[in-house]
Amino acid sequence: MARTTNAKPTRDLTIDEQFQNPSTLDNKTHSEVCMLYRESTETLRFVKNLQWKTVGATLMTDLGLIFVAIFINADSGLANKFMAITLLLAMSVIFTLIIYQFWMHNEMEKISSMEGHLSDIFKQIRAVKSSREANVHRYTLLIFMSVVICLGALVVYLSLNRVTIG
Repeated sequence: MARTTNAKPTRDLTIDEQFQNPSTLDNKTHSEVCMLYRESTETLRFVKNLQWKTVGATLMTDLGLIFVAIFINADSGLANKFMAITLLLAMSVIFTLIIYQFWMHNEMEKISSMEGHLSDIFKQIRAVKSSREANVHRYTLLIFMSVVICLGALVVYLSLNRVTIG
């Protein structure tokens, strides 16, 4: 019984029979691409980790400013300076988070360009999560992180107002 080219593979076929197209690269080039792929995925993990550490460090700095203002019973002049520092910090961190997104986008582009030279099974596994879905996740997290930074600045503002009034 012959299969047509449009028919889906049956369950009793092995992986080798289902995916006839291996990597188009010679062994040395394939090793280089695999090394570059690993490097890009490690870079992605590093940048994601760095994003969350940046958000956490910013919130800790915000709490530190509130603690110092309470500890020294800051007057309105110092509270205004602390608020200026908070706003500058928040804007800088949001800008930095956006730069991290561009960095991750570049790494994803590198990975996508490598994918075309690797095996069909590699492509199929990578296609489990579409690039559109990955982008939605990345930008949703970017918005979430930015909102958290803005809320941290709002908490500093409300706290500094309370310190100077009471």
